[in-house]
Amino acid sequence: MPVDTTDLFNELCVVEDQESLLIVLKRWANRYSIFDLVQAQGFTAKELKNLHPPSYIKELSWKHSEWLIATIKEIRSAHLQKRETMNLEEYYDFIERIRENLIKAEDRVERDAQTLYSLCAAYHLFITKTPMHMVGTPFPGGFKVQKIGEEYFCPVKEKQKDVPEALCKFCVAKQLKI
Repeated sequence: MPVDTTDLFNELCVVEDQESLLIVLKRWANRYSIFDLVQAQGFTAKELKNLHPPSYIKELSWKHSEWLIATIKEIRSAHLQKRETMNLEEYYDFIERIRENLIKAEDRVERDAQTLYSLCAAYHLFITKTPMHMVGTPFPGGFKVQKIGEEYFCPVKEKQKDVPEALCKFCVAKQLKI
């Protein structure tokens, strides 16, 4: 389903707290069908095709698909367990980063996939306060996102936090000591 990003951003720009963000995320998550999720997964597969080795591509693709489907299901049925303060300055910086990334999208399929992934990332970062990549997501070198105690660790956080297209600077995960 093609997404009208203008309507979405109009809604995201009036968010004042976790509750209003969750309402927007639920409304938009419910617009996506299984076919839309498959199309987004197809976009991801195309993006991953040049990585090596093939076993890494397979593991990353599977983990990414698991994350996408699980997150959309979770958003659709989510209820705030407790209301926490939301850093609105960081949130609006996140929204602006997404807007900049979507402007660079080469076609509708890429824009729709990035929009879907961004909604999922917003849910994890600002509602559940968990990393954008689920625990176990592999990265080059054999390292994975980990949870140790109550904290999350990512093997590439420091290397990616200043990359304009990446959303790593917003992620709650800390740098994994390698």
